[in-house]
Amino acid sequence: MSLPRILIAGTDTATLQRLTEILAPGGYEVKVSAPEELLPLAQSQPPDLLILVDALAEEPYLLQQLKSGPLTREIPIILAPSHFDGHLAAQGLELGADEFLVSPFSPPEVLARVAVVLKLKGDQQLILASQKEFSRLFQENVQPLFYCDREGTVCHLNPSLRRLLGYPGQGDRGELLPVADLLYDQADRTRFGQLLTRPASASPFKMNLKDRQGKAVTVLLKSLAPPPEPADRTAFQVQPVGTTSPLKKALKGLVEHFLPGARDYLALLSMTPLLGGRYEKVKKLGQGSFGEVWLVLDTETLGPERQYVAKIPFSKAANPKFRKEAEICRKLSPHPGVANLLATLEDEGRVVLIQEYAAGETLGDMLGEELPRPLIENLILQLIEVVAHAHRQRVMHRDIKPNNIIVQPDGTLKLLDYGAAKILKDKDISATMVGSRPFMAPEQIMGKSERRSDIWAIGVLMYLLYTGELPFYSEVEKLLIDQILEQEPAPPRELNPEIPPPLEKIILRCLKKKVEERYPQALALKADLLHHFPGYGADADSPSKGIKK
Repeated sequence: MSLPRILIAGTDTATLQRLTEILAPGGYEVKVSAPEELLPLAQSQPPDLLILVDALAEEPYLLQQLKSGPLTREIPIILAPSHFDGHLAAQGLELGADEFLVSPFSPPEVLARVAVVLKLKGDQQLILASQKEFSRLFQENVQPLFYCDREGTVCHLNPSLRRLLGYPGQGDRGELLPVADLLYDQADRTRFGQLLTRPASASPFKMNLKDRQGKAVTVLLKSLAPPPEPADRTAFQVQPVGTTSPLKKALKGLVEHFLPGARDYLALLSMTPLLGGRYEKVKKLGQGSFGEVWLVLDTETLGPERQYVAKIPFSKAANPKFRKEAEICRKLSPHPGVANLLATLEDEGRVVLIQEYAAGETLGDMLGEELPRPLIENLILQLIEVVAHAHRQRVMHRDIKPNNIIVQPDGTLKLLDYGAAKILKDKDISATMVGSRPFMAPEQIMGKSERRSDIWAIGVLMYLLYTGELPFYSEVEKLLIDQILEQEPAPPRELNPEIPPPLEKIILRCLKKKVEERYPQALALKADLLHHFPGYGADADSPSKGIKK
C-alpha cells in the first residue's frame, strides 16, 4: 500500500525542512516545490494533501487557481506560514483552505491535523461515491406522478404515488380516481383548475392531496411537458413536502442493505423541505458571517413573479440581528433603490427574511468592463438618492461597496444588504466597527461611524469608477488602515487627467479625513454635482461624457 503523498510549497528553507522532518517519519511521502512550480506539478501529479508555507505571498492567486481547477479543486490544503498572521489565515480559510498550522510547529499537532484533514477528505469522497451509487441503482425508478385528462375530471396514479397516499392497486394499471377526491379541499381544487389552464412549467406548485384516511399530504406539483400522444391528457410529478426524519435518512444511507424493497420506499424517503412551509430553495446566492442568502420560489403563487430572496441565519443566536435588519427594511420601503421586504417567517426557530429578488449584475462584476460614462453618472446619482432616503429615515448603511449594489437590466440601482446598517436613536454616532475595509471611513475604523461615513464610501466608489483604482488599498490590513487614517489619496486627475477639476474636487471632499469637512448630507453632494455639471447622468450632452476610465 502506497504512502499518502504530501506536497509542500514555499521558499522559507527552514520551515520546509522542519515540516519534512516531522511528516516523513510519520508515514507520509513528502515532496517540496517552489511556489511557481506548484500548480503545474499538482495538476500533473495530484498529491493527497497540499501544505502552503509562504506560497501565497509569492503567488497571491494560487489558492483561487487551485480551488477552481478541475484536477486540483478536491485536494485538501493546509496553510503553514513561517510567521503566523490571523487575518491571512482567516482569509485563506474563506478562499477554500481546510486547516492551518501555527509556528513553531509541534510534531504531535502537525501529525494530528494532517491525519484529520486526510480522514475528512476520505469520508467526503466516500459520501460522494455512495450518492453516485445510489443514483445508479435507482435511475430506472419513476418518481411519484399522476396523469389526468385535460378537463381534470379523472386521474391515474403511478405505484409510487399510490403507496404514498395509501391507495390500493399494485400494478401500473391501478383504477382511475376522480381528481376531486385526490385533492384535499376546495381551495386545492380551484388552484389545480388554474394550473390546468397554464402551460407546462418546470417550477413546482404547492398543493394538498388527500390520502386514503382523508388526511392532507402536502406536496409540490410540477407539470410535465405533454407527450406527443395522446394529446388529451396531462401529467404531473409529485414531490412530498417536509423534513426527512433521522430514521429515514439512516435508511437511505444504508440502502444497500435492503435493495429488494428499496424501490417501494424510495418515494417516502425523498422529502422537499420548504422554508416556513412555503418557499422552496432554488440556488444559493452567497453567505456572510451570520447567515446565507438563497434564491427561493414561492410555491403558493401561480403568477409570473414567484422568485424571491431568503436571508437565513445559521443559528437562532442571530435572530435579534435579523429582526433588526427586517425593521430597517420596513423603514426604508417602498423605494426603487431598496429591495422590498415581503415577509418575515420562522423556520426551525430561525427568523428568515423574504425579500424582493433584484435580477441583474453587481457593480463589482461590472467593474471589469468598460462602462458608458452616462451610466456611471446615472448610477452615482441613484446611489446618492437611496443613501439620502436612508439617512432621512435615520438609517446608516455602513457597508456601501460594489458587491452590495445590483444594477438591473433597465439600469435601476438597488443598494442591498442592510445587515450592517444601524438605526440612529438618541445619538448620531455608532460605537461599533463594521463594514468592508477599503470602503471604511477613518471614524468608522475607530468605531465611531456616522451618516457622513456613507458619504466617504460614495467618494471611494466615485474614485474607483473614474480612475479604475481604489484610493486606499493594501493586501496587509494594518497598512490599509494606516493609509485610511493617515495618508491623503492620490488626486484622481493624476490617474485620469480627463477628469474635470471640479469633479476631482467633489470626490476629494467626500474623502476628507475630518467628517465636518465632507458634505453634510447626500443631497448636498448631489446638488454640488448638478451645479457644476447640469447634464450629469444624462444620455447626451453630459459635460463628463468623454471622460475615459
